[in-house]
Amino acid sequence: MRERCLYVENNVGRRFTKAFNLFHENHGWDAVFQHDVHPGMQRPQKGDVWWIEDVSKRGLALLTCDLAIVSTPQERRALQENDGRLVGFANAQYDGWQQLRAITTHWDQIEPELVRGGPVVIKVYAGATPPVVDRLESV
Repeated sequence: MRERCLYVENNVGRRFTKAFNLFHENHGWDAVFQHDVHPGMQRPQKGDVWWIEDVSKRGLALLTCDLAIVSTPQERRALQENDGRLVGFANAQYDGWQQLRAITTHWDQIEPELVRGGPVVIKVYAGATPPVVDRLESV
């Protein structure tokens, strides 16, 4: 089941999560912070596949600064096998304000792609450049 909820990775930040949730009545989505769902993420671990699978199976859409996920074969496959939905910032160095601007500016293009379901990767820019949508092949 696809949830109307963003799983905000630690690299995006708790402040983003709080700000996004303040406007729930406007966009109808929730956001959860990675550390609150997977508190062990700050400890050394063996890869990201396990939590990408878990997030996707829960029906959450992943929001990250780490687009390397889609270039790592095992992590990309985890998205494909679990109908994962990933929104990634085009620049990992965007600050919190740029991240908010990217999501709010392009939300009307992002949301329908998330609602449509996965597997999908959406690359989001802080400026006027529209999001780039990559519909992955399910496996």
